[in-house]
Amino acid sequence: MRVGFVVKRRAKELEVHMSVPDNNERSALVTCSHVGDSFALLMGHLFHRSDRLAQLQAVCSPECQTNDAALALAVYHHRGMAALAGLEGDFALLIWDAETAQLLAMRDPLGGYPLFWIQHEGTIAFSTSTRPLCAMLPQCTLNEAYCAQFLMVPGPLHEMSSEQCVYLGLQRVLPGTMVIAKTDSDRIERRPYWDWPKHIKDPGTSDLGEVAEQYYTLLRTAVQERMHGCTLAHLSGGMDSTSVALLARDLVRSGRGEAPLHTVSQVYNRLAILARERPYIESALHDETALVAHRLLSDDLLDFDSFTDPPLHDEPHTALAYMTSGQHIVNLAASIGALTILTGHGSDEMHSFPPYSLYDLLREHRYGEAWQQATTRAQAGNHSPWRTLITYGLKPLVAQWAAGKRWASLGKIDTDWDVPCWVRPDFARRHALQSRAIEEAQQSYQQCEQTSVSYVINALKRRAGDVWRWELAAPLGIAHTHPFLDTRLLSFSLGMQSRIERLPGQVKPVLAEAMRDILPDIIRYRQSKRGFNEVYHLGLGRNLHSLEALIQQTPLESMIDKELLIEYLLDVSLAGVPVGKMHRINYILALLKWLSLQEKWLHVQEKVTTSFRIEDSRSLQG
Repeated sequence: MRVGFVVKRRAKELEVHMSVPDNNERSALVTCSHVGDSFALLMGHLFHRSDRLAQLQAVCSPECQTNDAALALAVYHHRGMAALAGLEGDFALLIWDAETAQLLAMRDPLGGYPLFWIQHEGTIAFSTSTRPLCAMLPQCTLNEAYCAQFLMVPGPLHEMSSEQCVYLGLQRVLPGTMVIAKTDSDRIERRPYWDWPKHIKDPGTSDLGEVAEQYYTLLRTAVQERMHGCTLAHLSGGMDSTSVALLARDLVRSGRGEAPLHTVSQVYNRLAILARERPYIESALHDETALVAHRLLSDDLLDFDSFTDPPLHDEPHTALAYMTSGQHIVNLAASIGALTILTGHGSDEMHSFPPYSLYDLLREHRYGEAWQQATTRAQAGNHSPWRTLITYGLKPLVAQWAAGKRWASLGKIDTDWDVPCWVRPDFARRHALQSRAIEEAQQSYQQCEQTSVSYVINALKRRAGDVWRWELAAPLGIAHTHPFLDTRLLSFSLGMQSRIERLPGQVKPVLAEAMRDILPDIIRYRQSKRGFNEVYHLGLGRNLHSLEALIQQTPLESMIDKELLIEYLLDVSLAGVPVGKMHRINYILALLKWLSLQEKWLHVQEKVTTSFRIEDSRSLQG
């Protein structure tokens, strides 16, 4: 269970176990509240609490002021189940309603914390970890269909988008969904309560300055809502994390956050390309009297080093290769007593404004306009018009036809949808990998009528979950949180997609304008940020032999061709392929590493902090 809770219902008896971090009195990461025999358990935090408290007014108990589970239970009791959809935050919530004898489980729209469930031989159970649920099943059997889906993920993803889990018999509560189990019935009801296209908020103007002004207010509020206790803000020198860090600095200056604010910046001396980021970092840290700056020397914090001794984790996760630096940042946060880590994650999806209007023009047979737009952008970017037209016009057009075919990437039109060469053909046929690829391609470009908005919504859905939050920060009682992923800010950001067009040469125009008086100009006007190819390929080279051994030891011969996979791994380690093109190799290695840890994972003894039971009489027993 790690940190979190498990609730088991069998034969009209509920058994509840909680595991809280050592600092839970300060962090309040796992909360519980009772009203009679009803109770609520919440892992994570609620934001914009004042709005919920104002709605409840006099009917809310004093406990609601500080206890998120109490606030959620009060919303449910006094305003009904539908009102729970108005809760905002990073959370997993479970409510037992003694009057109606039903369990209700839900997660926020971005799946801030995990929640799983099983139904087996009269038992229904929910848990924030899969391990206690596995222990209730006769055996843990690997779910091949889950593995097939995992292998076909076309880009960064923290958790799978379906209910199925890595072991058969386990189900996932999806983000933005309620799962309702009535104890007098075997039927489980899934009730999605969040649909991004229905929450798009139009800015009401196309004026950049006016849109930026609204955006600034929303972003500043999102940062403030997340500053719980001592705060460590990531500051990379890029526009996103630096914006969040400097807004947090100003909030602390005004007395709206605990002083001092701490920042952490990864700095490099030996890695020549990343060492060039230092001036951007220092430009934001010129006034260190307002904060405590931590410079984390990171030349030796390489990707894939985390494979040596990763934290035990419930399911394979795609970020395992990149977890090395995250472990050091979380350890730094713990050493200074931080309860919150702020990041700049989530900004890229909202501010890139990709010109998928080219695809819309091609679908409408307006070829001349499409070519004219591609030419204008190409001139500003000093590259061929065909590059722009292929990426944003032809790629989505062809992807839905070529997806899943092994030759799909030969022409460099699309490398996201092909079946990996190391997947055995019979496994690919058995699990319809080509159909999965087509479905993924359609989801990217067909979420709604406007392709650019559809692409952003799909990218947003892929943001669901946060394995760094679950596996690294939560056990230490630290909230790993992302202001750019505030639902109010995201709704507004989706609305501005059709209002603001990024002109050639502009980078994140809305954010740059919103942060005009806060960000140094050297950061506001920078055209690009250096990637982490050095960290990736040096780490891949340093860990190559152990990764080869990992492949050789895998029991998945029916799924993958080991020799082809090793050959591919060796090729890319020498070719210096950009990190953005390496996700498929990262995912298969993450899956293999997860498998190698399962024997140890299954035998971990859970640490239970608090337990209670509700009998037929509805009386609580400690």
